[in-house]
Amino acid sequence: MTDKKPEITQAPRTAAPAATSSPGPATSASAAKKGPAGAAKPRSMLLPAFIVVLLIALALAAGLWYQQRLLDETRQTLTGQVQNSASAVNQAVEQAQQALSLAQEQSRKIDVLENSLRESQDQADSLEQAFQTLTDSGSDLVLINDVDHLVTIAQQQLQLSGNVANAVISLETAQAQLARANRPALASLQQALNGDLDRLRAASTIDTAMLSSQLEELGNLINEAPLLVPDDAAPEPVPAPQAAAPSMSADSGSPGYADPDAPWWKQGIDTAQQWSSSAWDAIRQDLGQFITVRRVDDATALLMSPDQAARFRETLRLRSMTAQLALLMHQPKVWDAETAVLVKALETRFDSRSQQVRQALKVARQLADTPIDVKLPTVDNSLQAIAALREASARQAEEGAIAAPGQPEPDTGAEPQTDPAAPATESAPDSSTGASASLLQG
Repeated sequence: MTDKKPEITQAPRTAAPAATSSPGPATSASAAKKGPAGAAKPRSMLLPAFIVVLLIALALAAGLWYQQRLLDETRQTLTGQVQNSASAVNQAVEQAQQALSLAQEQSRKIDVLENSLRESQDQADSLEQAFQTLTDSGSDLVLINDVDHLVTIAQQQLQLSGNVANAVISLETAQAQLARANRPALASLQQALNGDLDRLRAASTIDTAMLSSQLEELGNLINEAPLLVPDDAAPEPVPAPQAAAPSMSADSGSPGYADPDAPWWKQGIDTAQQWSSSAWDAIRQDLGQFITVRRVDDATALLMSPDQAARFRETLRLRSMTAQLALLMHQPKVWDAETAVLVKALETRFDSRSQQVRQALKVARQLADTPIDVKLPTVDNSLQAIAALREASARQAEEGAIAAPGQPEPDTGAEPQTDPAAPATESAPDSSTGASASLLQG
């Protein structure tokens, strides 16, 4: 095919001059050669077109095959994901079923607990109602027993410790309980409680805290105050007041002054006088420390040793503690005796020139002059009112028990119908009264 193409292309070029020279025979020859060349040209164009089409078909086939492969892989991936999703859904369904069963079980338990709680609440309400009925709306004897218990506590507080505040609290509690019950039959008891409360609130009391603090201050002063004889607690004696020495100056013209213009023999005499005077002052001061003259009422106070002084201080401290205990226990005789002993000991055995001794003596005299035998009011009126109400209630119960068997029978001829609740109602106050009384006695 490549060898024929030059011939086809060169033929017209060679034939052109001939055509110009002789148009008749040349035209026929060129026409004869033109027929085979026109037939070969379509054949040469079909082969490249066929190759191109074949290549395109192969490319399309390869693309189709690649797309099919990708589709298969995608289908497998999606299938695996669908299977995983299905298994996850199955697990979620199982877990949901388990959670549902657990929730149902919990719901059943909650229902049971709610029923139990409802029953417990009903029982609590019943007990509260019964207690309220017993305390506020029950029998008068139960309320009287409660008030009697509170009044007895107030009486014990007054008699044993003299604590008016606790007694007032007990009586106020009993008063509030009577006011809440609102029983007209107990009006006399309410009046008695009001009267006792007014007397207790108006009673004068002892300031126990202040007296206790003064006793503690007195004990501290006793431990530090000096005795007439120095001891370990106060080893340094109280210095005696000394007279001021006369001042010597050149202008005063005192004999102790040496004149520098005087003769030597006069200066020597003045110097000897000064030495002798200073020596005498020193000897007198030293002797004054060994010998002391004072007026003492009890001579044995000057003969105590340091050990005896320590025991004496300890004894006084114990006496101050005994006075404090007597104050708390309301024992006026012991209080007066101990405070008098403390005052006497401070006056006779301690050095009155010390400021601490004077302060301790002042505190001790204030304590001795303070009486603690203050007469406190009692709650006898309330106790008498309670006893009277209890006797009246017992009498009414006895009359009801005696009148119950003697009731007349009806004349209808039928058997008498008795109310089974009546005996129980009549006997209930007696049983509750007995129980309350036994509890109070216990």
